[in-house]
Amino acid sequence: MTPIVAFFNQKGGTAKTTSTLNVGAALVERGRRVLAIDLDPQASLTMALGIDVSRLDFSVYDLLADERLPLSSTVMPTNITGMNLIPSHPDLAAAELELLNVIERERRLDDKLSRSQPLPYDYVIIDCPPALNILSINILVASSALVIPIEPHPLSLMVLKRLFETVERVKRLNPRLEVIGFLPTKVHHSSRLAVDMLETLTERFPNLPLLPSIPLSVKSAESIAESTSILQYMPHSSISAAYREAAAFIEQRIGSVAHV
Repeated sequence: MTPIVAFFNQKGGTAKTTSTLNVGAALVERGRRVLAIDLDPQASLTMALGIDVSRLDFSVYDLLADERLPLSSTVMPTNITGMNLIPSHPDLAAAELELLNVIERERRLDDKLSRSQPLPYDYVIIDCPPALNILSINILVASSALVIPIEPHPLSLMVLKRLFETVERVKRLNPRLEVIGFLPTKVHHSSRLAVDMLETLTERFPNLPLLPSIPLSVKSAESIAESTSILQYMPHSSISAAYREAAAFIEQRIGSVAHV
């Protein structure tokens, strides 16, 4: 089955969208076919790829709300060759209320992805909302792997307890779910705070690896303003190299987990 990798953290500001976009672009560079799913009602990934949400025929909201709508009807190409997208829309904010009385509402995304197997992609990657809600549970039930983007900041460490409690509860519904590591983002390597926070993370979670750190850079925002990835915008930059390393790590880690 196609690995489904979610960039998951209920805290906002951890570069989930940027990481989803750029790891996806790095996987494409490695010759992989990628389907990205934007499950954030803010539709940041959709807009970062230059897509006008007001002109969408279908979005991930329709996919979740309409049991009869096939996944293929919501997939669209992007300006990154090799990466397709299921876009988001602000209407997705209403999905939690609308799914309230739906039977097995937490399995709606998993059901749509399962019906479409085998998927014509090497990876499905998911940009997640900054919340723990029914959308988040849908993501956890459907995913096979979680990458946790985390900013080296004290507040980032404080929310991890609840995150892992949620993951453990969802494993009853999805035993295949694996956390494959933390992705440190916005890392200023000369900052003592960043070094201390990453050391603390390693001490608290000794069994979870740290992916290659993504340096703090305004260039990521610039690339998004150009509706592309940092790998296309500045292919030889240190941040592009970091995302390539992160993508290679994820591939290796998923391969090792799949053979356990």
